[in-house]
Amino acid sequence: MSRLSPPLLVTIYVILVFSIEPVLAINVELNTLPDDYLSDTYTELIREAKPGWWGNWSLSKSVELGAIGVVGDDSSFNPSGLHLSNLKMKVSPLSEKLKVSTQHVLGPNVVSTNMAAGPAETSAQVTLKWEFSAKGAMSAQWILVEEQHLSNSADSIIRNMEFLKSVAREMNMLNPLTGEISQGFGVITGVILAKSGVNLASVSDSAEWSISGEGEGLQGMLGNANAFASYASAESSSNIVSVLWPATPNEVTDELVPIAYTFTSIHGETVIPLWVEKINDFELIFKNHSSYIVIATVSYHSSEGRAERQTKISGFLQGSIGDIPLDATSLKLRLEFVGSVPYTTLHNRWNTPLGTWLTGKRHIDVWGLWPDHPSFTIQEEE
Repeated sequence: MSRLSPPLLVTIYVILVFSIEPVLAINVELNTLPDDYLSDTYTELIREAKPGWWGNWSLSKSVELGAIGVVGDDSSFNPSGLHLSNLKMKVSPLSEKLKVSTQHVLGPNVVSTNMAAGPAETSAQVTLKWEFSAKGAMSAQWILVEEQHLSNSADSIIRNMEFLKSVAREMNMLNPLTGEISQGFGVITGVILAKSGVNLASVSDSAEWSISGEGEGLQGMLGNANAFASYASAESSSNIVSVLWPATPNEVTDELVPIAYTFTSIHGETVIPLWVEKINDFELIFKNHSSYIVIATVSYHSSEGRAERQTKISGFLQGSIGDIPLDATSLKLRLEFVGSVPYTTLHNRWNTPLGTWLTGKRHIDVWGLWPDHPSFTIQEEE
């Protein structure tokens, strides 16, 4: 993920409005953020609530089930314009409110309420305000109503491997010498759809953004999945990048927008579900907090047959076992504690690390001071 680089001084005044895309508004006199910052940071926030998902900061309509393309180093999806066909889709209704933010964000807070004629719950005019005290601070709030998944996505990808290779070749994601697909190329296999919400990011160290409208419409936009979402106006007193849905004031729409997605990538011809970063092999990393000498043994099956690897880790030191192939299955871990009384051996098993070890790693913490009984924990599974 990217980090903020030194400010680039640019003076810009632009509001981009697309007929089929949400509004992306950048307000004036701004020090720009790095190109990849918005997508990277938004994905980090999404993963706080939805591990393994990618964020769709701009609400791009190219993010849809079965879409073929590349997830780049900037965490954004670059579509090929092509899709897998004849797919089976599973749709699950949601009724969730997603609210995530970085540090240095306050809000939304009610800053004004004006009563008009009519029922109070529908006619009260409300203004909500967000305050940002650091460049790059980000907030997102969405009403999630639907999750879509491809059924048997790995089988579908394997059946279409030759077609996918031809698309990868056109996108410069196929090794011309080996004919293998490079990681980062693949298929969108899950999408979360929202009925309304907002993405906000500050491009200065002090910024405010507010939205106004009838109380019921704002509640429907940010808090109530069963109410119609609408607003009368959105304003920024300084430098804010904002993405809103509905895209225009006083608009009520039934159209849903994609705010996040899962991606299945391909390594050669190996299908990697829930792909979040490039991994070439699997690795177990041991941190021995105990006084025991630990003999760690890993066994597994792969296309090359059965294999077993071992390492010895002295008390209060670290060790690792790596170079485990991506097609490893039936992976077993055995930990022997030398000198324990009674002699202790602990075990763990993973049927298929692929698609569950999202970063390709498992961090094992070993505990116990002689003569106490030893134990271990797995950081990613706590």
